[in-house]
Amino acid sequence: MGMPLPCGMPAHTHKPEALLEALLFLSGQPMTAADICAHTGWSREETEAAASALEQVLDERRGLRLIRVAGGYQLVTRPELYDAVKWVRTGVAELSPMALEVLAIVAFKQPVTRADIEKLRGVSSERILSSLLQQGLIVDLGRKDSPGRPIMYGTSAYFLECIGMDSLEELAGRVPPELTAPAGEEIQEDIDGKATEGNE
Repeated sequence: MGMPLPCGMPAHTHKPEALLEALLFLSGQPMTAADICAHTGWSREETEAAASALEQVLDERRGLRLIRVAGGYQLVTRPELYDAVKWVRTGVAELSPMALEVLAIVAFKQPVTRADIEKLRGVSSERILSSLLQQGLIVDLGRKDSPGRPIMYGTSAYFLECIGMDSLEELAGRVPPELTAPAGEEIQEDIDGKATEGNE
């Protein structure tokens, strides 16, 4: 996690893009527009303008780039430089193929229960779910209104940060074929049914 930043910074005369770059560098994690406004006193429009200016500054000649991720802004290493600096990276351990499979199911089928996941995989997923929870990649979304009231799982903001996406909407249209196979149709119908009930 990045270091906490105090709110209500004193008046300054620095270029907005320079201040934004410093804030994001010190934070080490995504900052929402609301967070940036609180730290700088800027309006949302001024924050957007500073972000646009910073994007222009961080062109192809720089080692960092500004991305919109998990509902906020973050400085990240340029993809073409990753192999040269990946030894520095710490945080989430590399996931096994089985863990990636479970994470993909949660991402594309959420909210989803352990039974739903195990029906798709055909094997127990309890330990993998526990590990993904500990790493902060998935979260407990509450209990399903069904017999036994099983826990429903979904992905976290940290998951979006790790995959470099701003919202779950960006996953739309990217559902792997194996997650649309007959084995998963009943699960998807149940999820769609719940969504319809919620809109009535």
